[in-house]
Amino acid sequence: MEKKITSLNRGEKILLFLYELGGGRKKRFLYEDIVVGLFKKYPNDFCLKGYPEYPDSSDSSQRLLYEFKKRGYITVANKIFSLTDSGIEFAENLSDCESSKTSNISPERLSRATTVEIERIKNLEGFVLFLDDGKDKITESDLYNYFGVSVKTSKSAFSGRIKNIEMATKEIKENTNNQLFYNIIKYHEFLVSKYKSTLDYFLK
Repeated sequence: MEKKITSLNRGEKILLFLYELGGGRKKRFLYEDIVVGLFKKYPNDFCLKGYPEYPDSSDSSQRLLYEFKKRGYITVANKIFSLTDSGIEFAENLSDCESSKTSNISPERLSRATTVEIERIKNLEGFVLFLDDGKDKITESDLYNYFGVSVKTSKSAFSGRIKNIEMATKEIKENTNNQLFYNIIKYHEFLVSKYKSTLDYFLK
């Protein structure tokens, strides 16, 4: 299992750490506690450069946290950080992908973030309906599920998730010789077209 964990990059380790520390819930943590906790869990990745016995107190981890804020995965207030609903779901899916022993998706062809999104999307009820010619049964709830948000998700967080999915689909489009990838792109295009006004609202 340790070999799988070390395959994560620093940013992904931060998300998983917050997810595990919060027990999969939206708990709030001081930046200082995050720095110390990351060092204890991943000493080789989060130690002070040149001083492996000390945690990295620079702003490198903080920059990653604020990058995740832009993506809608984390909320920040007075250097207190918490995962959003989207952040929890992303970290959970990332954890599932890491622990999974089998996958029909090649990690060499796609980024880890895109792989996580594919693993999530392919099991969505709306996606299954789409494949079974049930387009007329797809509702706005399926749109929210596709982007990994809910009706309670803030406008900024929803906007961040839209951008995440757009980046993933851009990468998937380069591999449309795969039938699953091709179907995901078609599902994406269908939802974007059908609920254009809803998406435009959150992107303004």
